[in-house]
Formats: sequence, structure tokens, C-alpha cells
Amino acid sequence: MIPVSFVIWVVIKQYLFCPTFTFTEPKPFSGSSLYNPYDSMDACQWKKCNFHAHTNAWHGMTHGTGSARDVCRVYDSMHYAVHCVSDYQSINQIDESTPGYIPAYEHGYNAGKTHQLVLGSNEVKWLDYFLPQTINNKQDVLNALRRVDNVVFVNHPSSFHGYNASDFKYLSNYDCMEVLSPYAISTACWDTALSNGKAVFVAGDDDGHNIFSKETVGKMCTFINVNAINQKNVLNALKRGKSYGVIVGGSKRDLPILNSFKLSGDTLSLIMSEPADKISFIGQNGKLLQTSEHAGSASYLIQPADRYVRAVIDYPDGRSIFLNPVFRYEKTHLLSSFFHINVYATNIKRALGLLFFVIWARIAFSLLFIKSPRKQPAAEPLAFQ
Repeated sequence: MIPVSFVIWVVIKQYLFCPTFTFTEPKPFSGSSLYNPYDSMDACQWKKCNFHAHTNAWHGMTHGTGSARDVCRVYDSMHYAVHCVSDYQSINQIDESTPGYIPAYEHGYNAGKTHQLVLGSNEVKWLDYFLPQTINNKQDVLNALRRVDNVVFVNHPSSFHGYNASDFKYLSNYDCMEVLSPYAISTACWDTALSNGKAVFVAGDDDGHNIFSKETVGKMCTFINVNAINQKNVLNALKRGKSYGVIVGGSKRDLPILNSFKLSGDTLSLIMSEPADKISFIGQNGKLLQTSEHAGSASYLIQPADRYVRAVIDYPDGRSIFLNPVFRYEKTHLLSSFFHINVYATNIKRALGLLFFVIWARIAFSLLFIKSPRKQPAAEPLAFQ
């Protein structure tokens, strides 16, 4: 009876007690101004980072091989400026006295692997919904995780069915998307968010569960542009989009870097440190806008109909660089909220949930404590002597 009651409580809590949100009908980016995430970048200040790596934690209950010290040693050997240990629901404090230390954990213990990465928080949030999540569940978790002084990633959204691309038409209150992961390349999810006016920036991570595996370590990364490595600078660069994601692949060569990215009027121009096989400009709904082949630089004239433009730089050996978007905005308008709690719908659902639970409690109580009727012993026949 207790296991059944627990399952019923989990269902009621997730689907009836969770707040109901009314989402504003999304609109694409608009305005007379263009946001350039690289407007003050210095080509000498790019730093290589990995924010997502697991160790042998929780006494082996979660999937991970190696210690936090092993993670630091391996990424230090590959000259990463920042390398986070991001175990599930646990903040590892190894090397916390070093400039590159950022407290991190992967949030989520649900069946659908709807996971988030939290950077810069010193406490773990335990709110989650175990069963397949509705968009209300997902938004409620993001709201609980997000703070003004931390950074929240949506992790590997195209893998494990944790998210649908359509979710990102509405979801907000997160900073970055782990577009580049060994488990999936989630450009469809990213373009859905961008096409619906969400200023979300790219990240690439190994999401490694075995630090000793050469097949999974050093394959994806994020570059940030900062003059000094410390938590404030790193988080600020991620929030502003002063970063880009990289597919390293199996290449042993040094990674090319972004040397220049400028807006002159409506013309976007970029220069790479190494000639590329192809430079592609991509816009609304993931539409390919222009391609330049066998070039180390490229320009694109942003059209009035373009809501955002992002660039992908591909190299013949499998290396690829995904830049953050230039997008339209209006300087005189503050960004409005993308959602609010529907108080009426939330209260109705919670009242129903409470009613259902009370009814079940009475049924369970009756089944546990009702006395079953006892059979009366048969009367013995009288014996006459």
C-alpha cells in the first residue's frame, strides 16, 4: 500500500501541484539595433573550457569513472583554462582556491534525462519531476535554478528525449544551450529558440563519464573571451555570448580561433586564424543564408528580413566552430517576460490534486484498517446421556 501511495503522490505532485504557466506567444527578434556578442573581443584572450564532466560519485550509483583529481589532471594536460567537475546533484570543491574554479553540478534525476548544468551556485537545488516532463515542469525547474549571479545551461537537448525542439519555442530563463555534445548536435533546438526571440548562447562540452577514455575526452569545448580567468569573468562572458562552441573531433592540430568579428552598419565580417573549408551564415528557422568556400574570412550583408545571423566555420579534418548569433533588438524597449503563472489554472489543478489525494488516503486507510468479518465457530451438537 505504501509504494502505491508514493507513486500516486509523485503523479499528483508533478502533474497537478506544479505551477501552470501562460506563455507569451513568441515573436522573432526585432528592432533597429543589432547585438554583436563579439563587439569588444580581443583575439589574444580566447580561453579553452570544458564545463561538463563526471567522476565516480555517489558511491558508484551514477555513471562515472575516475576522480575529480583525475579530471583536473587530464584537462590541465590539454591546456584547458577552465574545467569543471559537474557530478549529478553534487558540487565538487576540488581546487576551489584556484582562479579557474567554478562550482558546478548537473541537475536532474528524472526518468527522461531532462538535465541542466548549473555554474556559479554554491548550493544544489533538489526540485525535479521524475516522470516524463510537461513544459510546465521544465519551466518550473529552470525558474528554480536560475539566479542573477549564476549561469544555467540546457544540457544535450536533442538526446535522450529529455526535450523536444518545440519546447524551445516557449522555454526561457536559461542562458546557454549545450548545442555541441558527443550525444547529439542540437542545432535544431538552438535555432528554434533563436527564431522565437530567445537570446540563448552556444556551449560545447565533452560530458565525459570516463576521464581515461581518449575517445570521449577533448572532443567538444567552449572558448570564452576574457582578460583574466575568474568566476565572475567566465560567467559574464557566457551570459553575454562572448564565447563560441567547437567540435574538436579527432584532430591533433591546434584549434583555429576567431581573430575578428565586426559589424559595420549592416555588414557582418569575420576573420579566422586559419583558412576554412567552408564558412556558412545561418538565419531564421535554421535557413542557410550564404556560404563561402576555401576562405579564411567572410562577410554577409544583413538583410531587413533577417532576425538573427549565426556563423559556422567548418574545416576538412572535422573541426567546426559555432559562433553566437548577431540578432536584432530595440534599445528603447526592455525585454518583456516570456511567461507568467496562471494563478487560476494553478489553483484549480492543486485543488483537484488535493482532492484526489484525500480520496486515495481514505481508500488506503480503509483497506489497511478495516476488520475482516470473523467466521463464527459452528455449534457442537448436544450429547444426551
